[in-house]
Amino acid sequence: MTTPTFRIVQISDTHLSRSKPWCVSNFAALERVVAARKPDLVVNTGDITFDGADEEDDLAFAQASHAALGVPVRAIPGNHDIGDNPWTKAIRQTVTAERLARYRRFFGPDFWQADAGAWVMIGLNAQLMGSGLADEAAQWSFLAGAVAMAGRRPIALFIHKPLFNEHVAEKEVVGRYVPPEQRRRLDDVLRGANVKLVASGHVHQHRHRNVAGVDYCWAPSTAFVLPDRLQPCIGTKRVGYVAYTFAEDEVAIEIVEAPELTNHDLDDFPEVFG
Repeated sequence: MTTPTFRIVQISDTHLSRSKPWCVSNFAALERVVAARKPDLVVNTGDITFDGADEEDDLAFAQASHAALGVPVRAIPGNHDIGDNPWTKAIRQTVTAERLARYRRFFGPDFWQADAGAWVMIGLNAQLMGSGLADEAAQWSFLAGAVAMAGRRPIALFIHKPLFNEHVAEKEVVGRYVPPEQRRRLDDVLRGANVKLVASGHVHQHRHRNVAGVDYCWAPSTAFVLPDRLQPCIGTKRVGYVAYTFAEDEVAIEIVEAPELTNHDLDDFPEVFG
């Protein structure tokens, strides 16, 4: 008997905005990709909007754009959507209860659990980590319960920021990854669980590595890449998406540099950040 599969398309860093529409054409092309692939689910791993942290209409526009995909969608927020976790005192937009509540009005829960065939999917809000908000404690409690409920079922974890660059014990504090203290706590909660996939975004580069039996997949942005003068090349700087096919206890991972999407560089839009 053939094991049924569950197919997910992961998109990330879509940076949608009605008033700043530089990334909208690539999302329109993505709609056609999703229509052709017909996945069971689309997951957006954050930075859904250009500036949903401060502009409510960015959230409204992004929500309507995702509804037009015509398939079930789940999302987790990124720093552009609700503000960043306070990994340094220099953060201009930090996550707040008000920003979080506004995001939830449009996209629903910012951390969640769902089934994907034989698998358990867990979506986490990386921006809460280290925030000190009451929702951070609620998320840690949720995660412990989700792991216990999963038992020995394989787990796919979706989170905006990658956990690390090379290994979980890294100590450097940079905004590109989950901060070390929260990463260690996450590692403790997940220890013993059957985690097989950690899928993230944020970096605007794609990369797939297997570390200690876990697949770590960085999704490319659908919108643009960053020039080397602003960001080191630690993966592949091409726009696209990731297609997953989940079977009983394994997952096939396809990183797609979609020709339908224009490989924009941030320097193509000097009006964005100056």
